[in-house]
Amino acid sequence: MNDANAAPPRNRRQNLIRSGALAVGVLLFFGTLYYINFRLAFGTIWQLGMGLPLALLFSGLWHLARTWAWAWCFPRPRQVSFLRLARVRLSAEAFSYLTLRGIAGEPLKVVLLADRVDARQATAAVALERLAYLVGTTVIVGIGAIAAIITLPLTRVWFRVFRAFAITAGVLTTLAVIVIAGRGDYVQSLLKRLDRAFNSTLSEGRIGRFIIAVERQMLDLVRGNPLRLLVLIAATLLSYVFMALEAWVIMHASGVPVTAIAALAVETFSRVASFASSFIPANLGALEASSLAAASAVGLVSGGAALALARRLRGLFWAGIGLAIYPRGSRPAIRSAERDAADDRAHRPRATLLYLPSDPHVRVGPHARIGGLAIAERVLRSARRAPYDRIIIRVPEAAGTKLWSTMQALAANVGGDIVIARTTREWETAVRESKSITAMTAIGAGTLVSPALLASAQQMAVPAGEIQDVPAGDDWPESGVLRVSAADACDLHRLTAALTLRRRRALPLPTGQDVSEGKALLALRVVHPDDMEEAERTIRRSTYKETDATVARFNRKMSLPISIALIRTPLTANQLSVMLVALGFYSAWLFSLGHYWTGVLGAFLSLAASVLDGCDGEIARLKYQESALGCWIETFGDYSYYIAIFVGLTVGAVRQTRADIFYWCGGAALVGTLLTFALLIYLRSRITAGQPDKLHAVARDRFRAEETLWSYLIWRVSFVATRSAMPYGIMVFALLDILPGIVVLAALGCNIYWISLVLKLRHLLGDEETVAA
Repeated sequence: MNDANAAPPRNRRQNLIRSGALAVGVLLFFGTLYYINFRLAFGTIWQLGMGLPLALLFSGLWHLARTWAWAWCFPRPRQVSFLRLARVRLSAEAFSYLTLRGIAGEPLKVVLLADRVDARQATAAVALERLAYLVGTTVIVGIGAIAAIITLPLTRVWFRVFRAFAITAGVLTTLAVIVIAGRGDYVQSLLKRLDRAFNSTLSEGRIGRFIIAVERQMLDLVRGNPLRLLVLIAATLLSYVFMALEAWVIMHASGVPVTAIAALAVETFSRVASFASSFIPANLGALEASSLAAASAVGLVSGGAALALARRLRGLFWAGIGLAIYPRGSRPAIRSAERDAADDRAHRPRATLLYLPSDPHVRVGPHARIGGLAIAERVLRSARRAPYDRIIIRVPEAAGTKLWSTMQALAANVGGDIVIARTTREWETAVRESKSITAMTAIGAGTLVSPALLASAQQMAVPAGEIQDVPAGDDWPESGVLRVSAADACDLHRLTAALTLRRRRALPLPTGQDVSEGKALLALRVVHPDDMEEAERTIRRSTYKETDATVARFNRKMSLPISIALIRTPLTANQLSVMLVALGFYSAWLFSLGHYWTGVLGAFLSLAASVLDGCDGEIARLKYQESALGCWIETFGDYSYYIAIFVGLTVGAVRQTRADIFYWCGGAALVGTLLTFALLIYLRSRITAGQPDKLHAVARDRFRAEETLWSYLIWRVSFVATRSAMPYGIMVFALLDILPGIVVLAALGCNIYWISLVLKLRHLLGDEETVAA
């Protein structure tokens, strides 16, 4: 009872902290906009030319230096490769960059390394690298502050600021040296003192023992190997130099004369500001404010805006890369302390799928492709996704060696516990060895169903001696999938007869529209070659989203054939998402030139990117690889597209019309866009119960609760600004040579929309903070 009562206030405090952090970022962002010269800011970005790729190169070297330091924080010999560490680090940093909390990156590194490294070692390595970076940066900040005081003509205010940096750095450096040179421990001693003072058992608890073990490993790592300490210092120094070079390149390329000492001073202030603003989501506003303030401190105000915008683009770029290479398929390594729990899991009842792909009366073989994948591969992938622990495939000797070879290749490709039985004895042995005391699921030749349907089958209990149908929905009682008790699964003749009966009975199955609207689960029956066309049409239509508007459905008629073709290539949905972000940035650059034909070409590429934008989600759904991460990557791509396009259109509008007012319109559009994104990210994390793809459907129902004329109009008009519809409008404006009008409409629409979200926030959150999964 007490815990239940305590939870809501704790949640309210967490929400208050998150909202306060976001509010601080928004205020900083608005304050920065007040001081930025928009003509200078937008006008210098396009002048960067090769400076921006060079700046990205230095930031990439910064990531490599940080990964090098992290690699040295693991005990020798290291159990994970440098490439894997770089991949994990980029992915975790990207996740942290895009979340509201902004602190999820460090724990995520431990999780992503769980299949190779013990949790305590990984935690110690992460903490040591972070502390080494903080301490090393503190030392360098102190040195940089002293150099700035000596060599730069600082004002009295900035002199005091840099003097404070130097003094603080000196104190912290002294404490770090004492800790490293000492011999004892600190956290353990503190916990024991607290235990003695308050008669508690903090040092003996599970969390306390874990923290003590991590501290001991950290101290052993840093004290036991002087070379490791040297590498950490060198890596921190290199990181600082690379970021200072990035600042120098950006400001120099934008036409601002900057010395090496001034670039170091800018990076010194920026580094301190980034530490102080780490609680703000994505450093919104803080990055812009610190860049402008740092440039002002050294008398280079004109370069502050270009530095802020370039670094914002850099952050989005590496976040996209990190999400695209996010590691998958990690399984925690079994340690001695966890072995008993793992053994218990290994002996629990296992979900088993029985697959009989061969039937002489089914004229469409399991190798036939539907939706770009072979039928048999779809069945196996669907079972793995459901998930099923074991798959038993019946391939009789009479079926020939071709089917046997095909199933062996598919089993090796899909992976997992897959048994191929050629004889009745092998079948019975495989069934008995499944250790399943619950019912098993059976699927025959010519039948193809979704992972959701196979997952629903696991919830059905079947009495011994009975065979039950797994429905595809309330109106579709037979899907071709059966549930049979484990005791009866050995009766291969009876099972085959039951599957044949359902196939011959051929009751109606749901259409693709029924599936996409959530009325049913996908189930296909492909017996004759004539059934292939209808099955292909159904599976393609099932990939539509319930919330797809008319324009989005029109786009899918073009994107689906492309997705089907791409399924056979190594290209993943996440990699395609990143490529589309790059295409959107190139379109934005074309818009920024301010010429008629470059505007038309940019509009065409923007429209092409809009059509291809559906491919990443379609590929994921067709290959049964949907994930919350994929949805976040797609969201990141959409948000990047809007920001890049609005910036490009703003610069192009000013060049085309010679009117500075469009800088203000573009700035208003950018502010409204960022506020809208912040609200949507907040809602996505609050009301979708871990299913971010459901945001649109949930928000639609709640936004229109207690509907008024205003909310009805806002919701209807909002579809005009979607990724699928807006490029068509941009194309029309480009052909009519009135692209500046888009900037004005964006400035109005974005701000009206986020204000409407705030006004309807109570309805959007609802009585419950999450929805049922």
